[in-house]
Amino acid sequence: MALIIRLLFSVAMIHCAGTTSVFAQEFEVGKPIILQATKPVGVPLHQEHPPNYWKHVPTRTQVTLEDIAPDGQWLSVRLPTGEQAWVSIKYIRANTSPPARTSKDTKHIQAQSASRAPSSKKDEAKVWHSREGCEHVVREGGRMAHASEKTIRLATWNLRWFPIGQPKDQQHSSAKPTDIDWLICTLVWMQLDILTVQESLATSLADNAWNTLTRILAKKTGGKWKWYRQPCGRPNDHHIGLLWNDSHVKLSQFESLWQFNSKADSPKKACTYGLRPGQYVHVKSRTTHGADFHLIGLHLKSGPTVFAVEERHKALNRIDRTVAPLLKQDQDVVILGDFNTMGAGDRQSQTSELKHVRRKVGNESPGFDDLTLTPQCSQYFRGRGGWLDHVLVTKGMKEVKDTKARVTGYCGAAKCQRIKGDYPAAYRRLSDHCPVVVEITNRDHD
Repeated sequence: MALIIRLLFSVAMIHCAGTTSVFAQEFEVGKPIILQATKPVGVPLHQEHPPNYWKHVPTRTQVTLEDIAPDGQWLSVRLPTGEQAWVSIKYIRANTSPPARTSKDTKHIQAQSASRAPSSKKDEAKVWHSREGCEHVVREGGRMAHASEKTIRLATWNLRWFPIGQPKDQQHSSAKPTDIDWLICTLVWMQLDILTVQESLATSLADNAWNTLTRILAKKTGGKWKWYRQPCGRPNDHHIGLLWNDSHVKLSQFESLWQFNSKADSPKKACTYGLRPGQYVHVKSRTTHGADFHLIGLHLKSGPTVFAVEERHKALNRIDRTVAPLLKQDQDVVILGDFNTMGAGDRQSQTSELKHVRRKVGNESPGFDDLTLTPQCSQYFRGRGGWLDHVLVTKGMKEVKDTKARVTGYCGAAKCQRIKGDYPAAYRRLSDHCPVVVEITNRDHD
């Protein structure tokens, strides 16, 4: 159930012909609010509560409400950059918020959830055939699989230049801007707890898209959704992002791992040459005695050349020293994302790179299993399926339910067979990649 915060504002926040009054205003966690400065320098933000001054932002900055301090005087907010900060309530502009969800609404959502059955292959194909097909399946209660407190469901998905769908200099390609409504529908259908995203932009348009996702997902699922995107890099560069249901899992200790940018040699150059560092986060279930593990999202260098293959290998060679400090806290590590294992331009070198990666990660301490995909492709290029996206888990990680990761999307619908003629609508309106889903048993076995 979404959290509604009722705040009291004095007349200092508004001008009412010199009269003094106090009024109640409701704000909903996960919804946007406006910061209103009282001085030209802007609105002061703090990194911690109690206050620890960080910086000023311009008046009328729109932020997303995250939480409220016990004293009721300080709010935790998320900035358009994805960063989190604390702000005094005196800088919040009064506005109108939608009515709070009632207990009756919540019970209805829970009843719907309890009645959802796994979709048939026919219904799954409808989800990825069109937005209308997806909405019909979801409206009828169909879902990819049962949601359960016994399982944490995570996925990786390259969303291709999210949300514009393609670079600005390729406007005549078959790719179109991301269909946000269709994307939201697929996320509801998959019932994910955590999604690792590649190729998010860091523009205001991307921020608005992320905010729309979390707001509508909260409304449709009854959960509290959050997002985060790597802070380094230029706005129009590709970034790794995270989307998660904060009602189910807590994510903390966000860190950009420069080691996975093959061109970087220090944290200060984490996004050098326009490449991506790894994105680390610690995951902890909200369930008592639930699972906890380290999660690292990757997006390695693209390119079907010998040079690009060497750069990808260089990044993977850094796994052991990068995760070594993490193992002191927990031996459970999941590394997932777009590894771009496309070879050097031919099928033989692609197969060779896939074999090399599996051997390489198996030898990187403490040893990783590269989960087999079912079906065995996660992206299409020129009508042929390829295995570019991977899920690595530390050997012996008891929380992993299966040694296989499930591929859905149009890849799953096509069963990785060659696609002739026009590309599917999901390719054009969502991404050339498909979601790769893995389930973690929600029980801490450490």
